[in-house]
Amino acid sequence: MKKKGRKNMEKIILADGTGIEILEGASIGDITIEVPTFASLEGVADALIKDGNLSDVKFKTGDEVTGVYEKMKLEHPLFKAVDVVNGKVRAAFAIRKKTEMELAIEELQKGQNVQDGAIMELAGMMGGE
Repeated sequence: MKKKGRKNMEKIILADGTGIEILEGASIGDITIEVPTFASLEGVADALIKDGNLSDVKFKTGDEVTGVYEKMKLEHPLFKAVDVVNGKVRAAFAIRKKTEMELAIEELQKGQNVQDGAIMELAGMMGGE
C-alpha cells in the first residue's frame, strides 16, 4: 500500500493557534511528537506550558478537525517518554480535562487577583501616590 504524503498530517492546535505535528493514532492521554533534535523539544514544551494555551485544543488530520477539547491540563511529567528513532527525537505527553476542583480553584484565584488589585489601588489613593 502506498503511503500518502504529508497532506494528511495530524496536528494538535493550541488556544494561541500554535500547531504541533503529532504522530498518527494520538489520543488526549497519549500524544507523540517527532522533532529533529532534543533542542526542538523546548519550543513544544514552551507552547504546552504557556498559560491558557490548553483552554481550547483541537486535533486535526489534514484540514479536518477530528476532536475539540476545552479546559485541558498537561499531565506530569511534561514528557513521559523521550527516545531517538531513525535519527529523530520522539517524545510522548498527555493532556486531560481539568477537574471541577481545579476549575473552582482557578476561579477563586481570578477573584482574588481582582480583589488584590482593588486593594492596591485604594492603598495608592489613600497614600497620595
